Amino acid sequence: MSGAQPLARLRLSVRGAVQGVGFRPHVYRLARALALGGSVRNAPSGVLIEVEGPPAALGDFATRLRAEAPATAHVSGLTCESVAVRGEAEFTIAESSQAGAGGALLPPDRATCAACTADLFTPGGRHAAYAFTACAVCGPRFSVIAALPYDRARTALVDFPLCPSCARGYRDPTDRRFHAETQACPACGPRLRLCDGHGRAIAADAVALGIVVERLRDGGIVMVKGIGGFHLMCRADSGPAVATLRARKRRPTKPFAVMFPDLAAIAAWCDLAPAERAELCSPAAPIVLLRHRPGSGAAAAIAPGNPHLGAMLPYAPLHHLLMAALGVPVVATSANLAGEPLPFRDADALAACETLADAILLHDRAILRPVEDSVVRVVGGAPLVLRLGRGLAPLAIAMAAPPPPLLALGGHLKNAPGVTVGAEAVLGPQLGDLDQPRTLAAHMALRADLCRMHGVAPSAVVCDAHPDDVAGASRLGLPVVRVQHHLAHVASAMAEHGLAGPVLGLAWDGAGHGTDGTVWGGEFLLVEGAKWRRFARLLPFPLPGGDAAAREPARAAVGLLVAAGDVAWPEEVGGMDPAPLRALCRSRHLSPLASSAGRLFDAVAFLLGLCARNTFEGEAAMALETCADGARDAAPGYPFALVEGDPMALDWRPALRALLADLARDADRPVIAARFYRGLVAGAAGLAARAGVRDIVLTGGCFQSALLTVHMTEALAAAGLRVHRHHRAPPGDGGLALGQLEWARRLAAVE
Repeated sequence: MSGAQPLARLRLSVRGAVQGVGFRPHVYRLARALALGGSVRNAPSGVLIEVEGPPAALGDFATRLRAEAPATAHVSGLTCESVAVRGEAEFTIAESSQAGAGGALLPPDRATCAACTADLFTPGGRHAAYAFTACAVCGPRFSVIAALPYDRARTALVDFPLCPSCARGYRDPTDRRFHAETQACPACGPRLRLCDGHGRAIAADAVALGIVVERLRDGGIVMVKGIGGFHLMCRADSGPAVATLRARKRRPTKPFAVMFPDLAAIAAWCDLAPAERAELCSPAAPIVLLRHRPGSGAAAAIAPGNPHLGAMLPYAPLHHLLMAALGVPVVATSANLAGEPLPFRDADALAACETLADAILLHDRAILRPVEDSVVRVVGGAPLVLRLGRGLAPLAIAMAAPPPPLLALGGHLKNAPGVTVGAEAVLGPQLGDLDQPRTLAAHMALRADLCRMHGVAPSAVVCDAHPDDVAGASRLGLPVVRVQHHLAHVASAMAEHGLAGPVLGLAWDGAGHGTDGTVWGGEFLLVEGAKWRRFARLLPFPLPGGDAAAREPARAAVGLLVAAGDVAWPEEVGGMDPAPLRALCRSRHLSPLASSAGRLFDAVAFLLGLCARNTFEGEAAMALETCADGARDAAPGYPFALVEGDPMALDWRPALRALLADLARDADRPVIAARFYRGLVAGAAGLAARAGVRDIVLTGGCFQSALLTVHMTEALAAAGLRVHRHHRAPPGDGGLALGQLEWARRLAAVE
């Protein structure tokens, strides 16, 4: 700095996801390039900067600070004030401060970057073939951070002091591992070890990796410790290996994800559009649903009856080494029995290994919290997150205004809690269903972590309006805000798109507790500000056995026939005596009324002979979508009627009668399925046009269907309506906490 120039000094506070993303090295390099003095440090609130120099250079610094920030950084707020000049000529990265309020956002885990991947395969390099290499912009974050501010001492790497070579890179501004807290090398970092199915040690490091490759090549099943938990792996082109894995996991039909060595291998098995390629190669590296090419080599049992395959690329150094040595795709599914949570502790994985795998590949870097792989589907050219997990969670969504500090519990199924941090809603990863005790324990740990690490002391807890959820929330000793299930779905989409309303939300799913004591699930909700009403619904029908109908589509089918005027059981369906279920429909206690779109899809799938039992959620609806997608006949949709009232109703009975008539004449099943979809979409679009609002949101688990979503979007747009779909938050129950936080914010704003 020239003494002849006037000097000034700025103090900047940067909030958001700015720790664990290379933001301090970015600030350091920018300040040095502009010949500025001062310092940067991490703090509980985010990143604190003091910078000194000529005013023109300070202006450049402030402009470029955001514009040139690392791609994975997310700046949610920045304050700047002038302070007294100190005469500092050098710029440094200072020791982190633990003083002050929270506000920094936890960064997601990131896939291995291209430079670190190249290091793995550079002969003679320090990181060659090392399974835990990372740098300032890639590697584990959410799964290994114990506390903020982000420093190695507050991560699972605390037990691995940097060796002299790593320490030199850590201090070198020209090194991409400059201030990379999770970096390591063979001399100082975590190590691999292989054990048999009974936990007995077999080998370590490169030898262990070589044995795993051979066992997989020979058709074995190996449990592998990853970033946020354990995978079960086997060859994806081996029918016997996949069948054995299904039997051990007790997972008869739910599709398995497949990890491929590279993009070329994916393209050999699947159709791959540019938007899908971009998702696969993103820093999140999620599982992406792709249309599978028949006859390409995948074992048929990977995704039985499903035209799509969940594909992913290696996202950890260990995966890159395994896949490069093996050279063939592998199934990479969570290492748990069906219905149980993902294991992430070594002891739990070792206990499960005896029945699930032939061997287990462990490492000695602890996983501090579990996180499943994210799942994404590209719909209409845009990404749709189906499961929020590794690489994408925690997810921060900017809210219109800062609400009080809040904790949202999310839903009972596909649970994912959330908190408010300043003006951000922060949504945690999806954990699973809270019926499972270990999932409930993980939920309790995660919600405590989200509060502790973000410095949130909740003033209220927000939950689903179901009485069981309210009772659980009340035990936390805080004021409880109840949000109706489908309203939370709509509010989630509104928060994602920054919509104040008026909005008509189509919230379609399997079930949610309704304000009138019935089961809701095919809702048209009008929302504006903090007010809402049920504009319309699907015509209700009884669900004999209540929750049992979610597993047995025949129950919903009988309910439809009874509600349609006790229509006779179609001879073409056969296979069961409907009389007991018909009798059950006479009891409102045992057969609650439901307006559920999800159960409507289940019933039609059963009548078409596509699914007799849901072995996983959405199985029947997926089978119906697959069937309809195969139709080559452009026959018109079945008729759906509108029933006036408050709320109005979309009447499916004319469509059911037409469908049964087509069944009786043995019409082509894909044509029947397609006509059902077309009629439902046309009826819903016509009803939506009656609401008198321009903005429509599509939300709820049913809109995970690409076929339904694309057709509904086209029909609504043709009616002159603006359609808003989920992209970052899941449309299903994994996104409920976002909607709960948004609705609680709106209520607080009008109090």
